[in-house]
Amino acid sequence: MADLSVLFIGLGSIGTRHLKNLVSVAAARGLKVSIDALRHNIKSDLPTEIAPFINRQFDSADQLGEYDFIFICNPSQLHYETLCAVKDKGRFFFVEKPVFISPLSKEKLKDFSDEKKFYVACPIRHMKIMSEIRKIIAENKIYSAQAMCSSYLPEWRPGQDYRKLYSAKKESGGVKLDLIHEFDYLISLFGFPSKAALFENKVSDLEIECPDVVSFIGSYPDKTVELHLDYFGRSVQRKIDLFTKDDVIHCDLANSEITYLRKKETVSFQEERNDYYVREMNYFFDFALSGKDNINSVLFANDVLDFVVNGGCR
Repeated sequence: MADLSVLFIGLGSIGTRHLKNLVSVAAARGLKVSIDALRHNIKSDLPTEIAPFINRQFDSADQLGEYDFIFICNPSQLHYETLCAVKDKGRFFFVEKPVFISPLSKEKLKDFSDEKKFYVACPIRHMKIMSEIRKIIAENKIYSAQAMCSSYLPEWRPGQDYRKLYSAKKESGGVKLDLIHEFDYLISLFGFPSKAALFENKVSDLEIECPDVVSFIGSYPDKTVELHLDYFGRSVQRKIDLFTKDDVIHCDLANSEITYLRKKETVSFQEERNDYYVREMNYFFDFALSGKDNINSVLFANDVLDFVVNGGCR
């Protein structure tokens, strides 16, 4: 008999990553898992890399039993109706980001406000380098922070037509929602700003239906925080520069390095991309099985979404 019963809803690239990591983390902890899948088309073949792990498939929530873990990894515009359909069928929920496509009212959030039950993905916060960034912020006076996430959308999924990706569609919300992880980690580091402005546009020749660039600036009593997001950068950049009293600290998230530009010192936190997803999965097991504090509840994720959707206003 399985130690854990698990349901996956959505088995695209991120759902597949989470499923494989779930299996490996459970095995490392000596736990057996039984995994079902809720899919809109159970007649289509499962990806060969995960098919052996799927026990049963269903095409209606009415057919489901009860589960220890439920992973919500389908498109964000379906998250609310999906959660409504399965909220009473799981003990613990892992919800992909963005948590919803539009922020929910307090009334609609009531069913998902239990911080001991619903966790929203925030993989960047689980990177090795983020622990050091938090330490730097705690130990230094930060005058300004400048963050960026820039990459070329057509290269995201080699072999696939980028124009058909969810990220290219109008309903995705564009680059500001697709890369909402950047807003999430910045707000987790600095809190919500007292004043903010957000500008978005479609400026490149990419054949997409949504904005491909965002510029954001947040004002705090003692600092400013800026963020640039785009789909058209031909060289991958994911970074945050911290301007302190004594140095400029370049935190290269893409290459897991921190460089103190004045001191000319570099510290490496090398890891593969999947390493921090595995770390997040281990955290979720600890959250569910050992009562670890929820670092990203549905309520907080909805507040971040509301902030971003409303152009940096709260």
